[in-house]
Amino acid sequence: MAGRKKDGDKIANIPSTANLAAMLPIVDSMAAAPGFMKLLGMSPDAISELKQCAQKLKDQASILTLPDEFNAQFANQGWIATGAMSADVMRNALAHSRDGNGEAAEAEILSWFTEDNIRLFAITRGKRFNKAQERYHQMVEALALYKEERYISAVPLILIVCDGLASDVLGTSPFEKDADLSCFDSITGHPTSLPTLIKLVTKGVRKSSDDALSLPMRHGILHGRSVNYASKAVCCKAWLMLIALVDWACDKADEEARRDRHATEQSETLLGSLSQLRKTQEDRRKLDAWVPVVLEAPFNQPLEPGSPGEAFHRFFSGWKAKNYGMMAAHAVNLTGKSPGAMAGELRRDCEFIELLEFDLVKIVQANQVCADVTLDVRGKTLNGPVEGRIDAMAVCYLPNGDPAMPTDDGGTWCVQQNCIYKVMHLDKPPEE
Repeated sequence: MAGRKKDGDKIANIPSTANLAAMLPIVDSMAAAPGFMKLLGMSPDAISELKQCAQKLKDQASILTLPDEFNAQFANQGWIATGAMSADVMRNALAHSRDGNGEAAEAEILSWFTEDNIRLFAITRGKRFNKAQERYHQMVEALALYKEERYISAVPLILIVCDGLASDVLGTSPFEKDADLSCFDSITGHPTSLPTLIKLVTKGVRKSSDDALSLPMRHGILHGRSVNYASKAVCCKAWLMLIALVDWACDKADEEARRDRHATEQSETLLGSLSQLRKTQEDRRKLDAWVPVVLEAPFNQPLEPGSPGEAFHRFFSGWKAKNYGMMAAHAVNLTGKSPGAMAGELRRDCEFIELLEFDLVKIVQANQVCADVTLDVRGKTLNGPVEGRIDAMAVCYLPNGDPAMPTDDGGTWCVQQNCIYKVMHLDKPPEE
């Protein structure tokens, strides 16, 4: 078990959670005294709303201490709390551990590392931080290797991605001895989370060994000293490190804004703070409860407006018609290019890849944020005609470039432009 921390060192005491914890007894007392509230001039409806608010805050109070409890129990094993991980998974793992069933606890944690969760929280959210675009393809390849249980290849690739992504944000490798991974008001940037995990996996390895690893030891694996690391648990801990680094990078991006907000926290209302906590938990609940939607040709009904299916259809229709403005409206644009600039970029990308025909074959919406399409296409490149079947992916993005979570409004389904190059590499049609 990780060493005990002073109360002031707990995640529960970072500003965003400490404020809510401090409000709890105040709100509880107010809700328990309706007569006093009437004397203050509150209407019956306002008193009723306050009672409901207090009850919801009490129901969710355990969430505030959950990351501390999880890290205290599992951090030394390479499992840390992040903003992305399901609260239910952490809670269930803790229950198994308290019952003395370590295997069940680890199985519970491993169950969270599904293809959809990895793709959303590591790959899709991490894409905005890639200064080298090929890193995205490294992430996708690592996920493919993980799905095939080829952990011996997946683990080193994930570690390489971790190093590169964090170095782009930090300016130096996160595995350097004095790398500063702290982050104000951040679960992942707390000393008991990501910094602890990084310290665990950067211990030096002086000689080659066949001993089985329980952690993705960065130096030993990438320097060829530690060779017995090919297990699902080690691979998932590597994925967790990448997810934590993405969480940390997101928190770093608006760290100064959070500092400013903390400086004026007296102006924040109880309902505003509670609303943010409830939003995070509601997003997690809706992601966990989602049932994948699968649509297959023939599509007898029109594609629903605002759906990923409509985005796929408009993107490829725009490409076929050489209407690059239509394509741009449903293309990934993380750098905030103007519609005209985005259309110009797509025009250049498609200059030597003409789309002649396409048919949507299958649309799979894995969750509220990501969707995939399979389609048959026929095109023309500098080397002649091509045809075949490709896959494409769409993500629902907010205007600021963040993925639109289930409770967010204003998201737009955007198609990943790498599908353009998939058409380029299709085979020539068979000769008649």
